[in-house]
Amino acid sequence: MPTDEIKRRILAEATAMFLRDGFQKTNLDTLSQILFVSKRTIYKIFGSKKELYRECIKRMINTMEEEDNTCISNSKKPIANLQDFIASHSTGQLVIMEQALSDLNKYFPDIYDECLKISEQRRMEKIIAQINEGQKNGDMYKKLNPEIVAIIIQNILKSKVSPSTNEFNSNQYMKSEIFAEFIRIFMRGLLTEKRIKEYDEKYRT
Repeated sequence: MPTDEIKRRILAEATAMFLRDGFQKTNLDTLSQILFVSKRTIYKIFGSKKELYRECIKRMINTMEEEDNTCISNSKKPIANLQDFIASHSTGQLVIMEQALSDLNKYFPDIYDECLKISEQRRMEKIIAQINEGQKNGDMYKKLNPEIVAIIIQNILKSKVSPSTNEFNSNQYMKSEIFAEFIRIFMRGLLTEKRIKEYDEKYRT
């Protein structure tokens, strides 16, 4: 089997194991048995478990970027793109990936800093581009600072405000409902007056 194909298979399975079990509990002996590839081959290709982990994290970040790209469409308005962008990071696979980055920060802060910078820079560029487009077409306030808005959204994506945070305590509403309302109010605040009514009509419950 070609080396590239072996590497691809190792990365795919190792990524799944790291996501499921974390770094410490992922066993390369088990990995080699699952793939019918010798442990020596794994070390020959990646050098160490840490380097394999680094490659898997980069693979996860690339997957996150692909997920981000699916949220942004030229057929949608920037405000809808941003709302979908935030929603995708508060549910499903992207939440699992954020947890993996937290695990990475615990064991290898050097790799974490490297990967986080890449991830955040890509997000910043996408968010700022949507704000600029919204301002250009008259949907968003001209006085908005795109970089500051992007920083706020980045903090939301880091789960400082998320459906799972303990800061949301209510017997009447689900945490996800409170989070959704927070996002609605935040997004509404970005719009020009002529677009607020249209937004309210589209997203009212």
